[in-house]
Amino acid sequence: MRSHTMDRFNMERSIEILIALSLLTMGASHILQPRAWAEFFIDLRERGNVGVLWTAFLHFPVGVIVVAFHPVWSGIPLLVTLLGCGWTLKGVIYFCFPSIGQRQLARVSLDRAGMFAIPGVMMVLLSAVVIYGLWQG
Repeated sequence: MRSHTMDRFNMERSIEILIALSLLTMGASHILQPRAWAEFFIDLRERGNVGVLWTAFLHFPVGVIVVAFHPVWSGIPLLVTLLGCGWTLKGVIYFCFPSIGQRQLARVSLDRAGMFAIPGVMMVLLSAVVIYGLWQG
């Protein structure tokens, strides 16, 4: 018979691996392909509210998965929980108030595409911290 505690631990660890790998990949992409990211978000902006809804669909499902299956409020795993809460909140805001998302998308330009490297570095660093936490645990 399997322990509920062990199942929960395995789920939380799986979520941490999912987030670490996602952050690493997305962060590297932001660093290596900033112009493509600028073009992507410009394309979403040109779609108006539909583009904002797509942005919400990028954040909300992952955030809800983390919120539902990773209720960890201490140590390094807390970062994963907070990211999940943030992504969920962003999704809710963009779904319910697309004008807020439109204002954010309006800030993107090809001239400033290099700015995508900054969140890219942050994602890679967060991934490294989560991976370190997994390795320690």
